[in-house]
Amino acid sequence: MTELPRLPFDNPDILGIAPQMSALREEGPITRVRTAGEDAWLVTRYDEVRTLLADRRLGLSNPDPARSARKSTARATMMALMAGDDYDTEATRHAQYRALLVPRFSTRRMRMMKDRIEQHVDELLDELAACTPPVDLHRALSFPLPTMVICDLLGVPVADRERFGLWARGTFDQSDNQHSTNTFQLVTDYITELVARKRSEPGDDILSELIAADGTLSDEYIAQLGSAVLLFGYETTIVRIDLGTLLLLRNPAQRARLVENPELAPAAVEEILRLGVGGKGSNALIPRYAHGDIPVGDTVIRCGDAVMLAIGAGNYDGRAYPDSHLFDLSRHKPRSHLAFGHGIRHCIGRTLARIELTAVFERLFRRLPNLRLAVPEESVRWQEHRITGGFDEIPVTF
Repeated sequence: MTELPRLPFDNPDILGIAPQMSALREEGPITRVRTAGEDAWLVTRYDEVRTLLADRRLGLSNPDPARSARKSTARATMMALMAGDDYDTEATRHAQYRALLVPRFSTRRMRMMKDRIEQHVDELLDELAACTPPVDLHRALSFPLPTMVICDLLGVPVADRERFGLWARGTFDQSDNQHSTNTFQLVTDYITELVARKRSEPGDDILSELIAADGTLSDEYIAQLGSAVLLFGYETTIVRIDLGTLLLLRNPAQRARLVENPELAPAAVEEILRLGVGGKGSNALIPRYAHGDIPVGDTVIRCGDAVMLAIGAGNYDGRAYPDSHLFDLSRHKPRSHLAFGHGIRHCIGRTLARIELTAVFERLFRRLPNLRLAVPEESVRWQEHRITGGFDEIPVTF
C-alpha cells in the first residue's frame, strides 16, 4: 500500500508554499493525506478551494465527534470561539455570532478608523527611526500596531495593551496546552471584567455597543465575542506585516515602484495577502469536516471526512494567477485571493486588516528607504508551534 503524503510538508524556504504542495496541486485538485491525528482530503487548486469554502456542507465541527482526532488546547479554543466545537449547534451559533459582530465591522466604521490607524503607524515609525539599529521590526511595528487597533475597538485602556497582546499570543500556542489554557483564561477574565465595567461606564467601542444592542446578552457571552474579536483580529495582521516586509525586501524593483508611487499600496497589500505563506504553511490551511457527501471532480468526500483547504496553494495556482509566484503590483484585474476565506465564514475583519496593512506599506519604505534585514534571511525563524505561525523577531537595519 502506498504511503500517504504527510502534512505538514517540509519547505526549504521561509516564504511560499512547500514544493510537495505544488507538486500535488499539479497532479490534481484533491488528494488523500495524513495529518498528525487523522487522514484527510487536501484540496489545492484555486477553483475547488474557493467553491468548497462557500459550500455549506463543510463545517468546523465533526458530525461524528468520536472519530475526531484529539486536538491541542489552542485548536479546541479556536474552534469554540468560531462556534465550531459542536455539530448540533454550529450553524445556529455561528449565524448568531455573525449577526452581532458584522455590523460592528461595517466598512463605514472601519474607514472612520483610518486616520487613527495612520497616526499609530506614523508614531511607531518615528520611534523606530529614532532607534539605533539593529532594531526588531516585529517588536517595534508589527506587534504593537494591530494590538493598538484591536484595543481601540474593544476599549482596552492603553496601560493594559502590552500584556493583553502577549496573553492573546499565548492562547494559540500549540506546544504547551497548559500555557494555552492559562493565557486564554487571563484573556477571558480580563474581558469579562471590562464588560462589567462598561455596563456602568460605556464608551465608543464594540463591547459597549454589544451591551446596548441587546439587553439579554450576558457578560459571559459578550466576553466570548470580545475574545473572538481579539484573537482573530490581531495575530493574523501581525503575521502579515512581517511577511509583507520580507516579500518587499525580496522584490526590490516592486519595492522601488511602491516608494515612488504610494498609491500602489493597496495593490501591494493584495499581493502580500495572496503570497504571504510562511514556513510549512501553518497559516494557509483551513480545516473542515464534511457535513454531507460532496463530489469534487471524480472524488466524493464522504460525510464525516476531514478536509484541509489549502488556501495558500490556491493563491499560488497558475490557473488563477499568471506567473503566480511573482510579486507583481501591475496585475490586471486579478481574481479575489483566498487569504480571508470565502463564503459564510468570510473574514469579517478584512476591511480593517486592509486599512492597517495599507497604512503600513504606504509609509514603511518611504520613511526608511534603506531598510534591510540585519541578519541572513534564513536565520529568521517561522514559529510552527502557533496556529497562526508567524515570527518572533525580524531584525532590521536602516
